[in-house]
Amino acid sequence: MKIGIILIIGFLISTNLQAQESDKKSDELIHAEQLLNYALKNKSERKIMESPLIPKKENAINYAENILFELYGKEKIEYEKPYQIHLINDYWVITGTLPKGMRGGVFELVFDSWNGKVLMLEHGK
Repeated sequence: MKIGIILIIGFLISTNLQAQESDKKSDELIHAEQLLNYALKNKSERKIMESPLIPKKENAINYAENILFELYGKEKIEYEKPYQIHLINDYWVITGTLPKGMRGGVFELVFDSWNGKVLMLEHGK
């Protein structure tokens, strides 16, 4: 009988702890949704930062590779090195290259250095 009562009490405590954890996750999700709504209502183009989010060539390459590796595979994109990279009017323009004599397409990527927004992403065949 005592064992049964102990098991019931343990079960009730466990259930209560799980409910509290669930409430915490729910509160975190609610807060995240509130932040998103606030950001969307109060978005301003480049007023948040005083300098670009991706100001350096190395950072631009890392950012581009994260996107490209996910979409096309690391091996395929690294085969297109060296990359051609230019910062023009606060936009990174990055393209792959092929070895001389090779035929085919390469990636072409354009994104905003201030916020990382991709304006164009293509891969030729």
